[in-house]
Amino acid sequence: MEASRAEGGGYLDTSRLSPGEFVGMAAGVVLFLSLFLPWFTTDGSNPNSRLGGATGGDGVNAWHVFSSLDILLTLAATAPFILSWILARGHRLTWKPGEVTMIVGITAIVLILCNGVILGRPGDTVGIGLGIGYFVGLLAAAGLLAAGYLRQAVYGTDRKPPGVI
Repeated sequence: MEASRAEGGGYLDTSRLSPGEFVGMAAGVVLFLSLFLPWFTTDGSNPNSRLGGATGGDGVNAWHVFSSLDILLTLAATAPFILSWILARGHRLTWKPGEVTMIVGITAIVLILCNGVILGRPGDTVGIGLGIGYFVGLLAAAGLLAAGYLRQAVYGTDRKPPGVI
């Protein structure tokens, strides 16, 4: 018999998961699916507007535009699933649950904003606009941030100062 089953629990005990984990997993799925939506669009009236093989008003998704950001965002989308796995298995953590998910969400927001607003849009042509996938990805990254905050702030254990019983 496995040690985890001998302690009275099953292999995975989903009762250990808080709503923060479920919100985080939903945000992770939305972030991953947003990579398949059009992130950038070309100008239909400008024949010089080209990006990733698209022209004439067509849009391109994150997989066609980015070389590494799409992989980084896919890894970011897995963070809440890894946390849920760790918590459902009952493993001990050296950090508060949700902190890493919150940091991953902040990082994803910054990466998305840098690759579309702050540092400009990809490509060296004119007339590149933001598509629906960009905004869905940004919203999903904010969802990761909110889920991590919810888990570590609301459902965390309160710590007592030294000397207090």
